[in-house]
Amino acid sequence: MNPEQVILTTGMQTEAGVLSALGAVQAKGFEDLLTLQNLKGESTGYTKIWHADRIKKISSMSIDIMPGKARYFNLQIIPNDNLRVPRYVFEGLVMGHSSQVSVDLYPDMDMVTNLDWLTSAYAGVNAYYDELRKSDEFQLGVSRLPHMRTFCSPVFALAPAMSIDTVPSFEEAAGRYFDFWLAMFEGAQECDSAEAAARAERRKLISDATIALDPDRKMVVGVYGEELTQRIESAAMY
Repeated sequence: MNPEQVILTTGMQTEAGVLSALGAVQAKGFEDLLTLQNLKGESTGYTKIWHADRIKKISSMSIDIMPGKARYFNLQIIPNDNLRVPRYVFEGLVMGHSSQVSVDLYPDMDMVTNLDWLTSAYAGVNAYYDELRKSDEFQLGVSRLPHMRTFCSPVFALAPAMSIDTVPSFEEAAGRYFDFWLAMFEGAQECDSAEAAARAERRKLISDATIALDPDRKMVVGVYGEELTQRIESAAMY
């Protein structure tokens, strides 16, 4: 696969697997985001939203920062608030010279403090994370962003400076993470309404902080303007 093809398609294989496994259906009310037009009137990306059983939202965003040369993508699964299961996020900036890609199963704060649950639920993926750390294809690193380090799980896999040739291998790893997530989701316990409400509020605060602290947000606003950027954020993150 040539570099331009990797830039154009990274994340799409994982997206297709997610939609199939969850039986997702396209959500209504987001048709205006299926083609994102930049400030010059050019079509340069999309934001797609799906619903599924016990899932609040599946979102997939793709932005051609520089068509054919640099593309940002973000695939996220947000389970219903009454389920004790992490969120799944696979995202990255894919470029010809140096790409940054990450995947994580983002737990809620109350779940992180339950070490018995954390040890048990993440056992398989933790072992796989250790394998990834030993990979010869890419080197895992730590995010330079404080809020990312705060909200991530112990198995947050970030390849901060990887060759375009190794991006497909990392997407295979992201697919493996989804398999682990799916097993968690299928066995997830439900909680009462008070716990669900508290989880919903925490997730909103996390999304608020992510938007406020994202150093790349100015770049997106520069491409699409503030109004469309806010519309994308509202659709994809809440």
